[in-house]
Amino acid sequence: MKSGNLPVIQLKNEDSKEITPGPRATLLIGGDFCPLRHYEEKLLQGKPILTERLGQLFHSHDFTLINLEAPLCAPDLPTLSPGGFGLRCDPAIARSLKDMGIHAAGLANNHILDYRAKGLFQTVEALEKNSIRHAGAGRNLEEAERPLEITLNGLRIGIWILAEKELNCAGSDTPGSSFFSPDRNLPRIGEMRKKYDFLILYVHAGHEFTDTPSPRIRSAFRSFIHAGADLVIGHHPHVIQGMEAYEGGWIAYSLGNLLFDSDYVSACRNTEYSFMLSMTVRKHALERLEAIPCKMLKHYQADRLDGEEAEQVSSDFIRYSSVLADDSLHSRAWERNIRKRWQEEYHPIFRNFSFNFFNPENPDYALRTGNLFTCPTHLEMLQEICRMFQEGKLKREK
Repeated sequence: MKSGNLPVIQLKNEDSKEITPGPRATLLIGGDFCPLRHYEEKLLQGKPILTERLGQLFHSHDFTLINLEAPLCAPDLPTLSPGGFGLRCDPAIARSLKDMGIHAAGLANNHILDYRAKGLFQTVEALEKNSIRHAGAGRNLEEAERPLEITLNGLRIGIWILAEKELNCAGSDTPGSSFFSPDRNLPRIGEMRKKYDFLILYVHAGHEFTDTPSPRIRSAFRSFIHAGADLVIGHHPHVIQGMEAYEGGWIAYSLGNLLFDSDYVSACRNTEYSFMLSMTVRKHALERLEAIPCKMLKHYQADRLDGEEAEQVSSDFIRYSSVLADDSLHSRAWERNIRKRWQEEYHPIFRNFSFNFFNPENPDYALRTGNLFTCPTHLEMLQEICRMFQEGKLKREK
């Protein structure tokens, strides 16, 4: 498990085809990156938010990608939320992201429109001013759905960046993000495979605070590999989920939080841990793939893990991964997560539903309730909760 003096998990795919000679490139990919509050304050003061050894990792690859979970925009812009809620960072931190070694930012996520279209446009302006590539959001759906195209050492790589459909998505003539919908996405993957030497799908989707993907997510991500993607990487659950080799490709269901300063997120267990994926790619082949455990430290820096804590996090990662190939184990793990989410989030929502819905002092509730019944992830959870009620696996109690 060791590479030098720091731990990694070296991943091998027994179904991989023999790697042919040709150009290669190294990539480093992280999950949710949201440098709010304390992280933003440190960046504006010129202080590092990555430890030296994690910073060295960022600078040791040909290309580094993160999911930028908050727009970079002015604080006085109107929010999508009637109550004024939104995630944002100062556009000035874009220079710090560049200096860290970040080459590109994914913008397809559920917060990219928190400050409406102007927030998105200011984000794009700040990134482009600092020569940071971006994809996954744009002035309309056609622009938002364009893959990120990069050429490294003669290797043409495509990264298609998608997000769960919530309040963030673009329309034919309205700005926002691309959206994750297998029926819509699958027909394009075959064309992309022919166009690119290596194809990655980078998807912001899934259930928050769950350590295993749902059946819908597992099926969708597998279908992307079957259709021609070489690697599928998920983020959004805020915690680590497992990885699996599938039909010659790899799927990482959730990398966790690389950086995220939020009371909502930090209130839940294990949200301080993440993995970064370090890889060497060739033409439709992974020559090397390593999962590198990381942690957000209490003094607001992200670090590579070592020692016993790294061993424990890696052990959990391997355990989460082991259930993915076994339908029975996966089903039990998923139902355990349904019980957890029912108790932590959905039971309180429905217990207080009538009061909150008709409470004039809660201006966001109609917006949030609409999302509850239209977002595919929330719908899936509600359907699964009802199924477990019917099967006697959940108790209906106030």
